Amino acid sequence: MDAFRTKNIKEGEVLTYQELYPILQEKYPKYKDVQKEAEQHLAKLSYVNPAPDGLMLTQVGYDALSEM
Repeated sequence: MDAFRTKNIKEGEVLTYQELYPILQEKYPKYKDVQKEAEQHLAKLSYVNPAPDGLMLTQVGYDALSEM
C-alpha cells in the first residue's frame, strides 16, 4: 500500500509492475516472490484488482489508504 501512496495512485488507477517492483525489492529484499505475494494479499483484501500491466486500486483500497 505504501507504493500506491508514494506514487499518489487514486481509485481506479493502475500502479504498473515497473513502478511496483523496485519499491517491493527495496522494502523486502529477502523475499523471492514478493510481488506475487503482495498481489495475492491485496487482492484477497479487495484493495486491488489485477490489470494487464499492474494493479488497479479499488475503492476499498483507496478508502483504506485514506484511513492510514
